[in-house]
Amino acid sequence: MHIGVLEDDLDQQAYLEQCLLAAGHRVALFTYASELRRATLQHTFDFLIIDWRLPDSCGMDVVAYLRQHDKWRGPILFITASQDEEDVVKALEQGADDFLVKPLRPKELVARVGALGRRAGYALPLLKTIHSTIFSLHTEEHYISVSGKAIDLTEREYQLATLFFSKIGELITRAHLLELVWGIKGSVSTRTVDTHVSRLRRKLELDGRHGLRLRSVYQCGYRMETCPLIDTASCSVD
Repeated sequence: MHIGVLEDDLDQQAYLEQCLLAAGHRVALFTYASELRRATLQHTFDFLIIDWRLPDSCGMDVVAYLRQHDKWRGPILFITASQDEEDVVKALEQGADDFLVKPLRPKELVARVGALGRRAGYALPLLKTIHSTIFSLHTEEHYISVSGKAIDLTEREYQLATLFFSKIGELITRAHLLELVWGIKGSVSTRTVDTHVSRLRRKLELDGRHGLRLRSVYQCGYRMETCPLIDTASCSVD
């Protein structure tokens, strides 16, 4: 999932980023509520994590604004150092889907994010579940190995790969890829996307031989699909 994190403590930011990246998610960090609100209008996020105490606002007010004014419908996980029951209830009433108290525990954090994501219809990253014996995602070094062999990928190719692996079976439009990976939103040429995807397909051998194929969907975008482990001629890429 593409997760936006609103947290003003830089150490907490780094901690959250490390936990989420290790779980196969993409992360965008924000210190100020105004930054996050602008970003949600310009980019597509699947999930938000919002802290209570912020330098320019209150996290609860941010949640309420996103829900009521911006009509944001994705999952929101609220985090705070407070353990007061009334604070928990207020956060949930304002629109948070779940609540975690600091200090955050990494396994619980990842599990809560995964549970909320599944509830909202997002699959867990593929590399954490199936085909992990063939495809391995090395999040700290930003590379992917196929059958134990490290594949030389550019940073954009790596970002594309992690996005496709996290959304198995889902159609991802070229416009969405441009927005998430290139940071471009609007009507622009998508030829560069096609070139990068074609190169990625070849490098990672996503033609069906390993049970996965990266398929182009005519005039729409791309979809990562599972298929039987058979030879490449029987599982062709369209």
